Amino acid sequence: MAADDLTRPRSPERIGRYEVIERIGRGGMGVVYRARDAAMGRDVALKVLTADVEDDPDIRTRFYREAEAAARLSHPNIITIFDVGEDGDRFFIVMELLRGATLKDFLKQSDASPIERKLDLMSQLCAGLGAAHNASIYHRDIKPGNIFVRADGILKILDFGVARLASSSMTAAGFIVGTPDYMSPEQARGDEIDGRSDIFSLGGVFYFMLTGRKPFPANDLPTLFRQIQGASMPPPLGVEVPPELTTVIMKALSKKRETRYQSCHELMADLEMVRHQYAMAARRSAAAGDVTTGGPAGVAPRPTATTTPTVPTGSGAAATDDTVDFLPVPSVDSDDTVTLNPPTWVRRLTDRIDSAISATFGRLGRPPAPAPTRQTGMRKR
Repeated sequence: MAADDLTRPRSPERIGRYEVIERIGRGGMGVVYRARDAAMGRDVALKVLTADVEDDPDIRTRFYREAEAAARLSHPNIITIFDVGEDGDRFFIVMELLRGATLKDFLKQSDASPIERKLDLMSQLCAGLGAAHNASIYHRDIKPGNIFVRADGILKILDFGVARLASSSMTAAGFIVGTPDYMSPEQARGDEIDGRSDIFSLGGVFYFMLTGRKPFPANDLPTLFRQIQGASMPPPLGVEVPPELTTVIMKALSKKRETRYQSCHELMADLEMVRHQYAMAARRSAAAGDVTTGGPAGVAPRPTATTTPTVPTGSGAAATDDTVDFLPVPSVDSDDTVTLNPPTWVRRLTDRIDSAISATFGRLGRPPAPAPTRQTGMRKR
C-alpha cells in the first residue's frame, strides 16, 4: 500500500442517500467524492465539508452560501447543483459530475489549440459569469483552476464558495477574499467590489490562456499586490496574438474599474467581433491560397512548438495562486501573512526583537517604527 493511502482517511460508504464510490478531489472547504444517486439513477459529485472546519460557524455559513449562490443560477456554463443537506455532523452539496479537465490542465494538454478555440472558451466564460452578475452574484475567485472544460467542449464555472451575494453583508470591506494571482486592484485593497472585479480576473485568465503565464510575475504576496495595484503592466502577449485581441485583454486588465469593461456583455461583444474578424481573415487567406504565413493575413503564424505552459509558483510553501480566504489587508511591506494567532514562543521572540530595535533607535536618537495595527492573515488552499 502506498504511503499516500496509509495517511489518507477512508472514504465513507454512504452520505445521506448517496453511495460513495471514490474520492476525486479536495478543495479549500471540502472533499469531493464520486457518488451514486440510486433514486435518480445517476452518478454525482458529492462535496463534503471537511471535519476540521465543521465547528467553525463562519465556514459552515460559507459552505451553505456556495450552494445557495450556485443553486440560484441556471446556465449551461455554470455547474449545476442538485441537492444540499446534512448527514449527522457532515454537511454536503451534490453537483453534476463533470468529465474533462480544469482549464489549467486542459491548456497543458492542448497547448497547440488554435486562437479560434480559445476565443470560443472565452465567450463561454463571459456568458456564464454574465448570468451570475445578472443575478447579483460575484464569483470573486475566477482563475484557471475554477474553470472546467468538459470532454464535449462545454465550459463550466466552478466553486462559488467565496461568491459575494450583493445582498449579503457577510464579507465586509477591509478583507481580501480570492486568489492573489488573479485579483483586481480593488479586491487586493480590500475595497467593496462589483462585477468589474470579476472582469479584471477574466482578463488575467485570458492572458494565461494565450501565454501560459500569469499576468503579474511576482511570486510573493507583497510584490504581487504592488504590481496589481501599481503601474506595472503585464508583459506583452506575443506577436502570435491578434492585436485586436491584445487590446481587448488590456482593457479588461485596466487598473481603474471605470476604464475597464463595465459588463461581461460588453466584453463578450468585443470578443465576438475579434472572432469574426479572425475568421474572415482566415477565409481570405485560404481563398488567396496563402500557404506561407500559416494563418490569416496580417496575423503572424502561431509557433509550432508544443511547449507545456508553466505558471511560476515560487519556491516557498505559500504560492500566490492559492485561494486566500478572509485575509485582513496588511501593510504590504513584508510577507507575514501566515497565521492569525502565532504561537507563544513566536510572540516572545518578536517582543525581544522589537525591544532590541527600539533600544537601537533610542541610541541613535530616532523614534522607533510604529507597530502594525492590524493582524496578519491566514492562507488556505
